[in-house]
Amino acid sequence: MRFVCFIHTNPADIDAISEADHRRIVSEHFAFDAAITASGHHIVSEALDEPEHAVTIRRSAKGPVVHDGPFAESREHIGGFYLLEAATLNEAINIASRIPSLQHSTIEIRPVRTLTLSSG
Repeated sequence: MRFVCFIHTNPADIDAISEADHRRIVSEHFAFDAAITASGHHIVSEALDEPEHAVTIRRSAKGPVVHDGPFAESREHIGGFYLLEAATLNEAINIASRIPSLQHSTIEIRPVRTLTLSSG
């Protein structure tokens, strides 16, 4: 099964991290990526840009409308993600609990649904 691990980050918590600690956490991410790649659990992972660089597209009667910023106003934003391969949710939890950003962020794990066409 595939699982997405969203890294929810509060910018105030990130701002409180020293430059040295930030470099250490990034280095830990690279080591973590290498470890889960070697174990066959890593599909892809990426850091995301700040929410002020996001746009949101909404449908209107006149067609799509683009808005500046993220979908919801919140103190936290999604700072990055991992897409993992794991046999069970418990295995995904065990893997995600080692994500270095857990030191200052919250990790949300969500199973990936595979959509299929049904012949209803």
